Amino acid sequence: MAGYTPSRVFASIPIPFKENSRPVQMDENLDMFLPGRGSTNRQITVTAVGEVSLPPDRCRVTVKVSSQKDNVSDLKNSIQRRLEYILQTMHNQGIKDTDMKVHKQMRRIDSFYEMTAEVVVVFLDFHKCQTACNLLVEKLDETVIVCPPEFYHASSTLENLRQQASLLAIHNAKQKAQEMARFVNLAVGRPVSIQEEESKEWEGPSDSTADVDANPSIQQRISQNTVTVACRVSASFELKPKVKTKLAKS
Repeated sequence: MAGYTPSRVFASIPIPFKENSRPVQMDENLDMFLPGRGSTNRQITVTAVGEVSLPPDRCRVTVKVSSQKDNVSDLKNSIQRRLEYILQTMHNQGIKDTDMKVHKQMRRIDSFYEMTAEVVVVFLDFHKCQTACNLLVEKLDETVIVCPPEFYHASSTLENLRQQASLLAIHNAKQKAQEMARFVNLAVGRPVSIQEEESKEWEGPSDSTADVDANPSIQQRISQNTVTVACRVSASFELKPKVKTKLAKS
């Protein structure tokens, strides 16, 4: 997936020592023992982490319209004119009716009638969102309030992100096992077992001590709603001798 950032990979090889085993000297940070010749229980177990991040893929904007009059008919006409302009502005930006919802509420205050209407719009294009919101603020009066956009992910996007983190962790585990096996002149075979040990996800920067702006910009809002998923897996693979290839005679 575009936009993800692989994390560091950690590995360990807790293969039990058996009688007549032949220890292999490796780097002091690695501890690895391989069974002696003739044994068929050669395995390598590694732990690896996959981490991916993705900014929000959609946003939700709420536009509020309010009016107060002593005549119900005038009140409805006033609200309807503004609603029609708002909906037409969204249509001009390519927003479908299925991505817009309108809610109306009317109440009586003494001898006056008050109506509040809300238009909730879902955008997939952030540039179109900014264009439409700026136009409404410019053209309509103070009875219309354009709320800041709420950025979020579609549920299918989050599910795909979690799968990507898991697959990346498995890829990193196999790559680490191959590097360690190559160090002792062996090759990695079929996977024996793969187990997910931990899965975490969070929004915003990983540094929780970062200051939160009371009135964040659009880019800050996107950053605050960027989701990161980290998955740690433990994977065991068969170890087998390297296959020596003969050079063809010219």
